[in-house]
Amino acid sequence: MGFKVIIVGGSVSGLSLANMLEKFNIEYVLLEAHPTIAPQLGASMGLLPGGLRILDQLGCYDRVREIVGDCCYYQPSLRLFNGKILNKKKPKTFSEQLEDRTGYPQIFIDRQMLLQILFDNLQSKDRVMTRKRVVRVETAENHVCVHTQDGCTYTGDIVVGADGVHSAVRKEMWRNGVESDPGSFRPDEDKALSADSNCIFGISKRPKSLPTSALQINSFFDGRNYMMLSAPGDRLYWFMFQDMDRTTGSETPRFTTEDEVNLARKHFDDQVTACTTFGDVYENRLQTALVSLEEHVFARWYFRRIITIGDAAHKVHPNTAQGGNGAIETSAVLLNTLLRRLDDTSKLSGQDIEDVFAEVQTKRFARAANALEQGRHTSSISTRDTFASRLFVHYLLPWFGDRIIMWLAVKHAETGPVLERLPIPNRHGVTLKHAGTVERPRSSKRIGFDELLCDII
Repeated sequence: MGFKVIIVGGSVSGLSLANMLEKFNIEYVLLEAHPTIAPQLGASMGLLPGGLRILDQLGCYDRVREIVGDCCYYQPSLRLFNGKILNKKKPKTFSEQLEDRTGYPQIFIDRQMLLQILFDNLQSKDRVMTRKRVVRVETAENHVCVHTQDGCTYTGDIVVGADGVHSAVRKEMWRNGVESDPGSFRPDEDKALSADSNCIFGISKRPKSLPTSALQINSFFDGRNYMMLSAPGDRLYWFMFQDMDRTTGSETPRFTTEDEVNLARKHFDDQVTACTTFGDVYENRLQTALVSLEEHVFARWYFRRIITIGDAAHKVHPNTAQGGNGAIETSAVLLNTLLRRLDDTSKLSGQDIEDVFAEVQTKRFARAANALEQGRHTSSISTRDTFASRLFVHYLLPWFGDRIIMWLAVKHAETGPVLERLPIPNRHGVTLKHAGTVERPRSSKRIGFDELLCDII
């Protein structure tokens, strides 16, 4: 019997890892709780060059570009705190410049579309099982067992929790730790998730008042801000971020559809461009949701034969565009580290596996923590009409933002991981530098502009 991985969750991290394991003929099964693998929930996600490079290695990038087309070449529109609107058309968009430097643009895509691309790319689709809600995980000396709600049991060498911010695998990992090794996890870790903002996100038909050409809108108001981007199919991705009192754990509110509609109507008159209101966007909605934006990088991601990845381990603010990218990166680092250990033997001991997991967390923790801080800084400076916010939004962002953000975006990509045993793609004549071991980019903190990266990408 070879090495077997049980992936829980058909998320971006889960399906990315499945593709990676398949490339190296490592046995796996993926268990998804929902009835379909790629539901349309109204969510979009940003992909940066580092994440796109890994998707390219897996053979998924061409399909992403085919779907997105020229929608990624956004012209910017800014609505400042004082109501002034800046439309500054540029000879080359930010994404075109980024493509020249890294080989890849900045891309936004339906989360559903990316999940479908990852699933379609798999050769052994029968290894992906839906309606498999995990209820219990048990670790033993030589294996791990996963029990699902329908009465089935799956046995493997490791289980990977890729099941999102409210991960069942993470809860089972904590339970295993408390029962067999008290002190392995912080006693208050289940209360560590916090939120100080909420967001209505959605996908709308393009309002007739907006141009058909690709556009990115950033509009700033006291207590809230909007980001809107052209989407394939003559649609619009959009986010309304709003400040709220900080909450933790179970105190964090869950919202109803009525809550969402009431909040949206309250801001219908917000002028997001010279000729478009938020009401115009919302009334053209196709899918929407209102959620609290929970954030946290957990102190420990693994225990014995269990590891968490993606939002189950490091949940960051969506304004960083690093949630999905971070999930892909952690999957890649896990695959690389496993392969090095499996070179010697197909049967790893419990200690071997914990060593692998510890190395994964060591390589990824600082970068995930940096993304968390970026999100918090950006949320604060974008939703509060303060002197610092006006300085940033009125002067730094319009006049210096692109150059600083470009430099940071390139550095971010150059310090990101790759799949070390697959060819590195060359796009637009560029073979982007990479790092096997990822560290927090030192220079961005030194000049104090790391948070700028998040406001545009």
